[in-house]
Amino acid sequence: MGEQVNVSFEYFEQALVQRVIEFVDLSAAEKTKEKINALKEEIKSSYLKKDAELKQYIKEQLVVLKKAHHANLAELDKNLEHDLEEANRKKGKDFDSNEYHNVKFGLETACKRAKIKEKNRYNEEIRELKLKRVFLHEEYTKLVFNVTGVVSPMESVRNKCLETKAVFNLKATLTKKEFYVNLVPFCMLCIIIAAYFIGKSITGYAGDLGDVINNSIFVAVVATGAVFIYSQGGFDMSLGNASLMCATVAALTYNSTGNLALSLLFAVIIGAGLGILNAILATMLNLPVMVMTLTMMNIIAAVHEAILDEHGGLITVSKGMISNAWFFAVFLVVFFIICWFIFDYTKVGRRNKFIGSNKVAAKFNGINLMRAGIISFAISGVGLGICGFLFASSMSGSMYGASTVLGQVGLNVVIAIVFGGMTTSGGPKSKVSCAVIGAFFSVFLDEFFAAISTPTFQVGDYSYMVKGAIFIIISLANMWDTRTKMLASGGSIQ
Repeated sequence: MGEQVNVSFEYFEQALVQRVIEFVDLSAAEKTKEKINALKEEIKSSYLKKDAELKQYIKEQLVVLKKAHHANLAELDKNLEHDLEEANRKKGKDFDSNEYHNVKFGLETACKRAKIKEKNRYNEEIRELKLKRVFLHEEYTKLVFNVTGVVSPMESVRNKCLETKAVFNLKATLTKKEFYVNLVPFCMLCIIIAAYFIGKSITGYAGDLGDVINNSIFVAVVATGAVFIYSQGGFDMSLGNASLMCATVAALTYNSTGNLALSLLFAVIIGAGLGILNAILATMLNLPVMVMTLTMMNIIAAVHEAILDEHGGLITVSKGMISNAWFFAVFLVVFFIICWFIFDYTKVGRRNKFIGSNKVAAKFNGINLMRAGIISFAISGVGLGICGFLFASSMSGSMYGASTVLGQVGLNVVIAIVFGGMTTSGGPKSKVSCAVIGAFFSVFLDEFFAAISTPTFQVGDYSYMVKGAIFIIISLANMWDTRTKMLASGGSIQ
């Protein structure tokens, strides 16, 4: 056990690495909690010290690299000036004016290319230098994992932040077309919100901004969860009816118990259960997901209608549920952060994008399509449960029937995801942020049409036509932008 084992760690001392190796070789009984914590703290202390030293080293080296870069650029300019002077001296002797201009153009072009090459080299050196902190952190997490057997999710986030900071180049980002393409959905949202307020001020529209925000949050919550389905190339037609069912369950639970937490829990369980049922039946019956969810939409609607009949056609929600917009916003933010983390920093999101790109390739790479589908529909179902609970809360002290704002959630989710910049076929361009941006855009677009309507001309009657046209245009633009990046033969979860 005392024999030295040579393990390649660039930043940590071999002695510390050796102690970790010896610790791993110990029996389970010998690995006491005190020993684990002591070794973990020693690794952490060494890491913090080395990270601080590395930050200072990088800071000093950046200055050196910058000076060397400017010196190289100056040298290129000096060489160009010298070559142009040589060409100018030969101008009247060995070649005519046209030939001189050709030589001058060639020298200037060569100099520009050399400068581009030098800038690329400089940027790559900066990137490699900054990545040293990423590599140090990776070694740290490896050592901690070998000691404790687990790595905190926050360490994964920290590693991603360090990597992003190392490779991010503001100037290069601002010159990329993708940067401005990704800003389009957000800019469209800002424009439609401004247009809504302008139209409202001109016509005197009496719409309540609080209701608009609440409706946007309902759609955004459902759309955030639905991203997991759509990223696989899947589809769910039952979202509206399922969210309304969850709302009814939440309302009836609160009416019976007066407990908000229990109301939320039951709504989430029902939502997740309906989502899982969709995924399992679609796989077991070998049916397209759209067909299965369309069938479930009608089944859920029939069951909900039966529940309404038992209560006289209307559900009355007892007073006491929280109906504040800030309360709803907190739910949206928390759910968004959780979904964003799962989608961007876990295997679930990576597998979904892979399936959306090519389900056949994903299957042959060992991805269980049924399990991935169940997980995605379950997460989407959690969003349905939260949406239902929030809607029931918004109706506190009042009543609702079969026709509610949730009836259009399913359609609005599809439109929201496309407006946000995703394609309905899923794949690598899928992002959770698309759901929130698109949801608010979709709802504010409806309200904008309502705001500019007059008694003689109801512009709102044409809102679906306009939304449909925008949907088709953006879908075509998204597909055209991503089709070269997609693997052949995309597909759904089956």
